[in-house]
Amino acid sequence: MPRECRRERRTNIEMKMKHRFLNIEENFPAITRKNIIISIVAGLFFSFVFYSFLYLSREIFRLFSISDKFSFMVLSDKEVSFYNLFFAFLSLIFAQSICLSHWFGKPRKLFEKRHIHKSAIINDQQFLNSYFLSWFSRIATLYAFFMVMPSWGGFYVFSFYPKYNYMFFLILIVLFLQTWVAIRRVYKRKALKWMLYSAVLISVLAFALSRVNLIDYKRINQICLEKKIAHKYNLELPETEMFDFLYPPRESDIYLVNRQSDTTKSRTPVVVFYGKELSFDELEQNLQIYLQSFFIPQVIPRFPLYIDKSIKMSYVNRLKKILTNVGVSVYVGYAAIPKYREFDKRYYSNHYSAWRLLDPKVYKHGNLEEYEVLSVYYANDSLKINDIICPSNDFYSKLKEQIEMYDNYLLLFTIDNEETFDDYIFVLSELKRAVVTIRNEYALKYYSVEFEKLDFKSDSIIRNKIPIRLMEMNSEK
Repeated sequence: MPRECRRERRTNIEMKMKHRFLNIEENFPAITRKNIIISIVAGLFFSFVFYSFLYLSREIFRLFSISDKFSFMVLSDKEVSFYNLFFAFLSLIFAQSICLSHWFGKPRKLFEKRHIHKSAIINDQQFLNSYFLSWFSRIATLYAFFMVMPSWGGFYVFSFYPKYNYMFFLILIVLFLQTWVAIRRVYKRKALKWMLYSAVLISVLAFALSRVNLIDYKRINQICLEKKIAHKYNLELPETEMFDFLYPPRESDIYLVNRQSDTTKSRTPVVVFYGKELSFDELEQNLQIYLQSFFIPQVIPRFPLYIDKSIKMSYVNRLKKILTNVGVSVYVGYAAIPKYREFDKRYYSNHYSAWRLLDPKVYKHGNLEEYEVLSVYYANDSLKINDIICPSNDFYSKLKEQIEMYDNYLLLFTIDNEETFDDYIFVLSELKRAVVTIRNEYALKYYSVEFEKLDFKSDSIIRNKIPIRLMEMNSEK
C-alpha cells in the first residue's frame, strides 16, 4: 500500500512539473498604465518618423530619376496611395514590435530568476527588426539603382504596381505573423485574441496614416512635365519597324512640334532648340553659332530630330534644308517608336531611324546615268514606283523585288509637301526593311549566319555589296 501511494505521489509531481513547463505564464505580464501610455506614444511617434523616412526616400529616388530631357518616374494617384499604405503598415508593425519589446523587457526584480520565454520574445522582436531592415534596405537600394537610373529609364520597363502588388501584401502578412511567433508559442490561444485586436488596430491606423502626404508629389510632377518638351507640346512620334538604338549628344536635340495655342488645321509648327522656341531663320543662326563653338574639332555633332508625326513635309523639308546649308550633311536620327514594342513608348526616347542628308547636286556616287533609277512618289495616300501605282501594304515586296533585280539601283524618292512626316517615315522604313531582308538572305546563303550576327569584316562586305542608295527630291516646283 505505501508503495502504491509513493508511485501515485510521484506521478502527480511529474504531471505538475510537465504542466508548469508547458504553461510557464498564464497571463500577460503586468504592466502599469504609465508604461502602456509611454509605449503607445513612443510607438506612434516611431511609426510616423519611419513612415516619413520611407515616403521621403521614395520622392528622393524619383528626383534622382530625372534625366536631361526631364523624363522621370511619374507615379499615378493609385500608385502613391498603394505605396503610402504599404509604408504605413510597415511602420506600424515595427512600432508594435517596439511596444512588445518594451512590455516584455521590463526590468526584473532583485534576485528574480531569468524568464527564458520572455527573453525569447524580446530576441525575436529585435532580430526580426534588424534582419528585415537589412534585407529591405538592400532590395530598395538595388531597385533604385537599376530602375531609377535616368540614363536607362528602367522605370518604364518594370514596375511592381499593379502586376506584383501581391508581393507587398505577403511581406506585410509574414512580418506581422512573425512578430507573434514566440508569443503564440508561450500564451497559446490567448495570443490569437491579442493578434486579432492588433491586426484591427494596425489596419485602422495604417489607412489613416497613409492619407498623410508630406510632399506635394503632384506639384513635382507638374514642374518636371512642364519642362519636358515632348509633354509640353504633346509630341507624337511616328512608328517604324526599322530603327537604331543610339545615344547622341542630348544638347543637340532639335524638335519640330505643333504650337499648342494654335488649334487651326493650317497651324504653323515651331522649332525648339536648347529649350527655346525659334523660327526657321533663327534656327539657322543658332546652329551656325553652335557648330562654331563645338568643343570637338573636325567632328560634327549628330542632330536627333524629334518631329511630330502630323507635321507636313513642307516644314520637314525646310528643316532639312537648313541643316544642309549649315554643313550638317551627316547622319541625322529621326526619332521614332518601334511599331512592335514591349515596353512603354516613353522608354524609346533614344530610338532613331538614321538617314543621311544628301543634296542631289553633290550626290557622292556620281551621275544618275550610272544607276537604275527607281522613282518613288508618295501623294494622296498612294505610292508610285516608276509610275506604277502600288498599294501601301504591297510596297515592301515590290521594292524588294526591284532592288534584287538591279544591283546598281538608286531610289529617287519624292513625297508631296502636303503629306505628313508619318508617311515619310513609313516609306523610309519599308525601304530599309527591304534592304535588310536582302542582306540577311545573302548572309544566310554565303555565310550560313544571320546578317546581324556577322563579324565586322563580313558585315562591311555585305553592306558595300547591298547598300541603301537613296536620294530625296523636293516636290516644290
